[in-house]
Amino acid sequence: MDIQTVFGIFLEIVTSSAILYILAGTVLGVIFGALPGLTATLAIVILLPFTYGMDPSSGIAMLIAAYIGGISGGVVASVLIGMPGTPSSITTVYDGYPMAKQGLGGKALAIGATGSLIGSLVSLFFLVTLAPQLAAVALRFSPIEYTMVILFAFITVAGLTGNFLKSLLVSIVGLGIALIGFDPLNSTERNPFGLEIFAGGITPIPAMIGLFVVSKVFIELEGGTQNTIIPKISLKNIYPKFKELRASWTNYLRSSLIGTAIGILPGIGGTLANFVSYDQAKKASKEPETFGKGNVDGLIASETANNAVIAGNLIPLLALGIPGDSVSAILLGGLQIQGLQPGPLLFQNQPEFIVNLFISFFLAVIAMYVFMMTIGMRVFPKMLAFKKMYLLPFVLVMSIAGAYNIGYRVEDIWIMVIFGIIGYLFHKLDFPTLPIVITLLLGATFEMNLRTSLILTEGSLVPFFTRPISLIFVVLTLITIAFIIRSTLKEKRLQNKAS
Repeated sequence: MDIQTVFGIFLEIVTSSAILYILAGTVLGVIFGALPGLTATLAIVILLPFTYGMDPSSGIAMLIAAYIGGISGGVVASVLIGMPGTPSSITTVYDGYPMAKQGLGGKALAIGATGSLIGSLVSLFFLVTLAPQLAAVALRFSPIEYTMVILFAFITVAGLTGNFLKSLLVSIVGLGIALIGFDPLNSTERNPFGLEIFAGGITPIPAMIGLFVVSKVFIELEGGTQNTIIPKISLKNIYPKFKELRASWTNYLRSSLIGTAIGILPGIGGTLANFVSYDQAKKASKEPETFGKGNVDGLIASETANNAVIAGNLIPLLALGIPGDSVSAILLGGLQIQGLQPGPLLFQNQPEFIVNLFISFFLAVIAMYVFMMTIGMRVFPKMLAFKKMYLLPFVLVMSIAGAYNIGYRVEDIWIMVIFGIIGYLFHKLDFPTLPIVITLLLGATFEMNLRTSLILTEGSLVPFFTRPISLIFVVLTLITIAFIIRSTLKEKRLQNKAS
């Protein structure tokens, strides 16, 4: 696509209602990321029903803007109250909160926002340059390759979300739940429970609202409604100087590359990138002993990496239809609702939509930074003083409305409630929820491709091991399993020595 066409799409976005949707999504995402208990996932889930009446470009742009805003907003709670606003901001607490207690809260917020800006833009460059090439390779995929890609994603998620056996069990349960409904090949009804609410199958979005939102409401209700004391912050001299940016450019670049690379891998997400980037910054520092006590480089590494994950996650999502974390899993649902199937054909058949998405991503990043550095600095400390007893009922009402608006079925509300209870029990029993989300969204696709593959090969498994791309993913899956076993045995040995 030529530059003139790209510029024309840019002008169309900034002069139409699309820019308002991007701004709204960004601001809402930042607010939800900044408030404890409210995450980027929740912001996207709440906005999802409102995208039905929009054109696909505007709807998806608003969701991605909320994604960017939600991850960026996590720095606020991390710095001001020492509690990660999002799971991707865990290591932000290590140096951000000590800076706030030293009276440098405003400076810490500005550094975090700048890291989010740079990480997002660097990863956007790789999204623009790598995603089309990956999509071109994916054009060679048959149902056999897609089966192995999805299987690799299932194993990767199960192995990188805590206890492997628990994650594997959750994945199997998720696959079983995904089979409820109608057979994709012969339309036979499959409803082992015989309940009316499951007659049409499990709708993924209400289930995700239950797992991520309703369960969180239950958890937060247990914690009481007390306010948290917020340190006083100064807003003087908070903008990073060019000299400071130049001194930390290797940290920005390294953290951006780490976040992008980890984001591309299915099922890993921003939390791992957060830790890896922080660890590498500490190892590269001349003063590693100051990390955890208010070191600026630690804050930069954390916030740069978790935002770089966003565009990294979008690469496999757009090119292969494989979500990298729970947020991109919801984006996959949003694309499917708009009648768009992520994959190589999306680049081939919808080039203007792809360019629109890239430009919207850029505009959302700029909007996030401007909002954080102006209004956000003054408003967030007051917002964090709100009691949860005012926030949680609002969240619950919006969740019910969101679940119902998916298909205007009361059954979807019950599905939301059931999965809210499941999510609460998973939290209590320390079971991960991401594997069940991935299997709910990709289970039907996995079944369709697997059964189609077996039909094409007349029941033979040999082509799964002889076709080059399929064999690559077989090897990657085996390596992942071997790595998981090795890590598990090593952890048990360390536990035995400690005991």
